[in-house]
Amino acid sequence: MLGVPTLFVVRSSAREPTHETGCGVTYVIGIDPGPVVGIVGLWTDRPLTPDIIQCTAPTLESVLSGLYPGSNTVLAVEQFVVGPLAARGNNPQAGALARSVIRACEFWAERRGVMCHVRSAAEVKPWATDTRLTMAGLWAPTKGMRHARDAARHALFAAVKDCGLPDPLRKPRGGEV
Repeated sequence: MLGVPTLFVVRSSAREPTHETGCGVTYVIGIDPGPVVGIVGLWTDRPLTPDIIQCTAPTLESVLSGLYPGSNTVLAVEQFVVGPLAARGNNPQAGALARSVIRACEFWAERRGVMCHVRSAAEVKPWATDTRLTMAGLWAPTKGMRHARDAARHALFAAVKDCGLPDPLRKPRGGEV
């Protein structure tokens, strides 16, 4: 039935937040917008225990509110771009829905004072490669969940580029652990 909110899959770290406000630990939520919304939440102090969700667009705000720890949160949303690949997509309604999801994310973030980065796949995907996702522990948990995997790319990009999480492909310098 169309229009019925549906939660498809949830894979969660099932841990309570352990951060303190202002300590630099951040919860980064990556979002792949569309008819099926991919969502991946990463704590920068324990990136190997992601929250992984795929849901329908009508459930997005409830899912975000359920994940929201109350502070130190960043949203990383994939921008919808009409290009050659997008033009071959499902239908025009899918593009309109993706744009609506992005606006809903921006509004949700604004109401809570949460930083929201909207970046194109062209900016994120060349950096957030399959190898980098594997090294970050995000490849296997998102197997069979292509929308969540794209959300993981955006979450990891923001966690490293905006929040100071070490790059999973960077080798530690001498003496670093």
